[in-house]
Amino acid sequence: MFYEKRFSTDRPSKRRFLLSSFKGFDEKASPNTLPCDYCDEVYNFGFEKGELTTGFGYERLLLPDVSGNIATGIDPIPEGYEDGVLLSFTLSDENGIYYCLGLSSKDKLGYVFVIPGGKSWSEDISDRQFTSAVNYVHNGKYIAMLAGGGSGIYVMSADKFEFVADALRVTDLCTHYERVYAVVDGVRPSVWFSDAFDPYNWNVSLEEGGYIETDGLAGNVLRVVSFNDNLYIFCEFGIYRLTAYSDQTEFSLKRVYSDTGMICKDSVSVCGSSVFFVSSSGIFSFDGYDVTRLTDRFDDVIKEAKKVKAVYFEDKYYVLMAQKFDDGRGAYVADGSEYNVLAIADLKNGVTEIYRGTRITDMLALKTPYVNKLVLKIKNGSYVCGAERDISFDGAIPQRYWRVNGIDFGDNSEIKTIVNVDSNADDPFILGIVADGRVREIACKKGSNVVPVGIAGRRFDFYIAVSGNTVRIGPIGVTVEFYERC
Repeated sequence: MFYEKRFSTDRPSKRRFLLSSFKGFDEKASPNTLPCDYCDEVYNFGFEKGELTTGFGYERLLLPDVSGNIATGIDPIPEGYEDGVLLSFTLSDENGIYYCLGLSSKDKLGYVFVIPGGKSWSEDISDRQFTSAVNYVHNGKYIAMLAGGGSGIYVMSADKFEFVADALRVTDLCTHYERVYAVVDGVRPSVWFSDAFDPYNWNVSLEEGGYIETDGLAGNVLRVVSFNDNLYIFCEFGIYRLTAYSDQTEFSLKRVYSDTGMICKDSVSVCGSSVFFVSSSGIFSFDGYDVTRLTDRFDDVIKEAKKVKAVYFEDKYYVLMAQKFDDGRGAYVADGSEYNVLAIADLKNGVTEIYRGTRITDMLALKTPYVNKLVLKIKNGSYVCGAERDISFDGAIPQRYWRVNGIDFGDNSEIKTIVNVDSNADDPFILGIVADGRVREIACKKGSNVVPVGIAGRRFDFYIAVSGNTVRIGPIGVTVEFYERC
């Protein structure tokens, strides 16, 4: 009698996977198979229409000329503004209204008139560096209230500087119902305010100015914000709502939010129907009553940040951070003492992006009838810059990186082989594949191409690296060979 001897064999099968639809950064959403739409790590890439793009960049700020066309740009920044703080304010006289973009140093204030044809810097001497500026209409004319860097408030009109509230060390200003409200350093957790209709009068009385003290349970006062007919007082660990009208007897104060995470003063930004802010716990949105988490995708980055500044502009929340990196990739500030990371949350499209090495030291949402732009101060930059999409960092060539980890195609026990990859890009790039710790880097050329790989393993990481002023990388296909027992 004959018996048939059976052997166990491997039957190969191939499948082509899309590497990613490139939807943004979210290390908590990465699956263990492809496509992996949200990456574990990324910097200096934009995400648009399923492609990796140049994304955020900046260039010399341009202003419209008298004909409405684009002018050659603002003149170079004068000497002495290396650590300048960006401000915006409005002045007026009998000749009209002047919208101003300002830059404050420790001993002078430079400003440009943002009007058709405006490009030259004017300067006024000061004894401090201003960090806060608000507009006020007094006797039918626009004046600017400037504070920070010392005691008192400077009132700037079209023809002179004046000094008020000289006993108060003011760090932040806000206007609300014909009064100016101020955060004062070194005084109990309180908010001070001017007389109604008179920003020059800060005398304390029921008929003039005064102050309101909080209960102190939320820590020191950081910012005051006029929002939805109320004044909101942002403290280190909470928010108070101040109902304040012209009559002081109608003032009322209530704590509406408290948290263990410390709020970052320079992150508080009014965003239409909400106020966004960053705390050590993450990024949040406040509607006047409730606080909700805006996104959790940047939580780990924020926890390591040494300082934070944020601005809301055109459906995007820009969060600038000082961060230390130990991965050895790219040229960044090593000790984390300077802003070197920009995280962008696109509220309209749900995309999150991270940029490193931007050299941004300050940013400001400039909104006037002539210019609507996110304005940037660049470290050692010759010009004030404006944010743009799909351009680089004012001529600098950044390192760009994208990565997903732990891809086992749903089975961590079986060996898989990456047969080839196919791509379509405007510029060459490196596709790295890590198979069980072994690294293979593939040089993908410009245009459409298919590159054989032939690397096997149980678990894979994929990364994309490229240097260039501009970049566009389309969908990437990964062909995988599986072996099935039969």
